[in-house]
Amino acid sequence: MSQLQRFFFVGVVVSTLLGIISPGAQSAEWSAEPSLSVKGIYNSNLLLSNGGNEVWGYWTSPAVKFKGATESFSIDSNVKADFVHYYGQQDRGFTNLFFPISTSYTWERLTFGFDGGLTRDNTLMSELRQTGLVLAFTQRNLWTANPSVTVGVTERVNWQSGYQFMDATYENGLSLGLVNYRVNAGSSELSYQLHERTKIKLSGEVTNFVASQIQQQWTYEGVKIGGSHNFSESLSATVSGGPKFIRSTQSGVPGGSLTQSDVVWVYSANIKQEFEHSTISLDGGRDIFPSGFGLLVQIDRVSGAIFHKLTETLTGSLDSGLYFTSPIASTSGAFPQTRFFTINPNLSWNFAQWWTLSVGYTYAERAVGSVDLWNYANSTFVMLTYTGDKWSVSR
Repeated sequence: MSQLQRFFFVGVVVSTLLGIISPGAQSAEWSAEPSLSVKGIYNSNLLLSNGGNEVWGYWTSPAVKFKGATESFSIDSNVKADFVHYYGQQDRGFTNLFFPISTSYTWERLTFGFDGGLTRDNTLMSELRQTGLVLAFTQRNLWTANPSVTVGVTERVNWQSGYQFMDATYENGLSLGLVNYRVNAGSSELSYQLHERTKIKLSGEVTNFVASQIQQQWTYEGVKIGGSHNFSESLSATVSGGPKFIRSTQSGVPGGSLTQSDVVWVYSANIKQEFEHSTISLDGGRDIFPSGFGLLVQIDRVSGAIFHKLTETLTGSLDSGLYFTSPIASTSGAFPQTRFFTINPNLSWNFAQWWTLSVGYTYAERAVGSVDLWNYANSTFVMLTYTGDKWSVSR
């Protein structure tokens, strides 16, 4: 068992034991909700690149949602698997696995939290949605462990401190130009409830990102100030921003090492409006993330989503995102700025108590301007989902 797996296991066990031995455990509720989805899919350009990438295939996805709660302890998870096979110009079969867990334990003014888990998916899923980068198609194992403690200093002031651990490994990564990496980070946040509808926050973080296979690491510190405001019961907004000071070090070069420093201003904004049958949200911002290229990347993005309940059984949604991605503070090479755009309309019909039929379409586009590279893809799916009866126990 690796160091990360031991840390993750200890975090889950300690959090669970705290809930079991707490006085609130005398009153508890536990539930599990199974589901099964079967999806047929077509994609005109799976890899968003030149060449033959037209595929069709199927996804079979069993899942179980689990929740447990007492007066002071809660735990929830949504365990899921995707059994996938593509046919056509890319004949591929793979399995995605998701084992997330979230726990919290409250004792007077203290709240101990733990979020983490294992995600095994391919690089065209969660990593693409986070960074907007189209990486080589392969499976990624991502372990995360994020313990935190929150202190209610006063009725209006909260202080939270946390640690974030991330370990990513790629299947046949080096042969595809991808490298494994590890991230250790610490953060602290002070929040003040200015009045009933307004909260302000001041936060700081220190992060270390290491790609040992290419002997490179990045260390960056940042400070951010932000706030949130509820204009009404249905309209809310958040905004934050601040600088991050980055230092990269390349080891194993003649003369010892190379270093480079950079400063990046990051920011984010979100506005959300809820109506009786609809919800509209807009997001935008800039941030920095580690990537499987073994580079720290800057992401400028804007996205939006609309959800509308057409009838009691029929709902529609539309979401879209635009990403501009470029490397920063790199001493070992770089890539040109890339642009990634996607738009996804979907319809979902709950035609029976436990049955839902969904259809959707996605248009995706990738462009690398400096090398005159432009590719796009059209994809569509039909999915049938069965959600079983919830099993619950109370005492």
